[in-house]
Amino acid sequence: MAEKRNKFLKYLSHCAGGVAVAFGLTVPVVVASVGVSVDMAQSYLVKSRLSGALDAAALAAAASASEDEGEIEDVVERFLEANYPDGRIGETTSIEVSLDGGELTVEASAKLDTSFMKLFGYPTVDVETYTVVQREVRGLEVVMVLDNTGSMTTNNNIGALQEAAESFVEILFDRASDPDGIKIGMVPYSSSVNVGPYGLGIDIDEDDYGEPFVQAPDVDIYDDYVSGQSPYSTGQYGIDEDDLEYDPSEEGQWHGCVLAEDYSLDVEDHDGPWEMYRYDYNGSTNSWYDNVYRWSPYTTYGDYYNHYYGPNIYCPRQPIVPLSSDEDFLYDAIDNMNASGNTLGNIGLVWGWRVISPEEPFIEGAAYDDNEWDKAILMMTDGVNTMSSVYSAYGRSDDHSVDADDLNDRMAEICEAIKAEGVLVYTVTFDSGVDDETKEFYEDCATTTAQYYDAPSQDDLIEVFEQISRELSNLYVKE
Repeated sequence: MAEKRNKFLKYLSHCAGGVAVAFGLTVPVVVASVGVSVDMAQSYLVKSRLSGALDAAALAAAASASEDEGEIEDVVERFLEANYPDGRIGETTSIEVSLDGGELTVEASAKLDTSFMKLFGYPTVDVETYTVVQREVRGLEVVMVLDNTGSMTTNNNIGALQEAAESFVEILFDRASDPDGIKIGMVPYSSSVNVGPYGLGIDIDEDDYGEPFVQAPDVDIYDDYVSGQSPYSTGQYGIDEDDLEYDPSEEGQWHGCVLAEDYSLDVEDHDGPWEMYRYDYNGSTNSWYDNVYRWSPYTTYGDYYNHYYGPNIYCPRQPIVPLSSDEDFLYDAIDNMNASGNTLGNIGLVWGWRVISPEEPFIEGAAYDDNEWDKAILMMTDGVNTMSSVYSAYGRSDDHSVDADDLNDRMAEICEAIKAEGVLVYTVTFDSGVDDETKEFYEDCATTTAQYYDAPSQDDLIEVFEQISRELSNLYVKE
């Protein structure tokens, strides 16, 4: 047994040298394999990062209006530079863009300096990736529903809102090469909304608009509050001069506000008709009130008294603006807003829906299933819904039992109905006086929590409107 063990040990001693030689020969292979693995792992990392950056760049380029491949390539390069900056592993070496109809293909390659493979004659590794994006050319319809209530006079908050709304309009039109791809409407609201001459079947240029949707009294015509006189000739709307019981240059005329219907019509999109908003101081027989309501003795200030004391009290001065691609027209309307009255957000929102809807009474909206257009509503307030103790869109307050809770419930119902039609809803609460319950209420109204914004200050309000405008532009406006 001892002799066999000695022979085995002698054999092992003779093989040791061979094993050492074999191990020595495998070391370079092992080291090379590890080195190649490291370099290849780095190349996969480069490809992954480059692919992500290229996807983002291609999406941005697809959103541009240009049909020029060189201009599209410039957009891709800018986004790649932002998302795949110098200093990252791998250096971008080429970008190629091709546009075939609505299909955009973007290819990119990068060069990686190797750490180990260069020892074997491979100092660099080329990494290539590509992405294909289907370009969507879509327009945008958006309606701003803006708080014009009395509280907006505080610290000239209405001025900040005007600046914010103008910035909103400017950004959308600046980012659209074709203004026809943008349609913006506006609904100023307070105790009611002002449907302007459209309610009587006439547009702002005195041209036929469509079927009248406001029931006109026998002796009442529309009066443009801004000019203080009616721009429409006597005899329109089925009214003959001989039927007038007063001189329309002196009498208190209708400025455009309408009454709400009973529930559930007041939360629905329908074509009317609506009755005129006519405040009568709850039917007071006081001769002074009666004179103010029917006629003002003040030649110069008659329209002022008519608006602030007479039948149009708390009626928003600026009428609804139907969806329009006229940028200057929108600026003029924004400049004309003023603040008075209570907060009936449900009335503002339901009319925002009626403006953006494809159905009458307003007729500019595209069909909900029209793939060429996207729709959004921006709903803004600086306070809680509040029912007037005297008069509002629901008429004389002693003639109904609608309270603030009802206004909230109806607004929530309108929010859900609008979202069910695929309309994106943004909501904004403004000023530090908005309580937490109202903020939560408006957050629930928005399409998602990301579409709700709180703006405690005037600067915040302007910034929020600009942010929403940029987001809408990036998401939807492609022409």
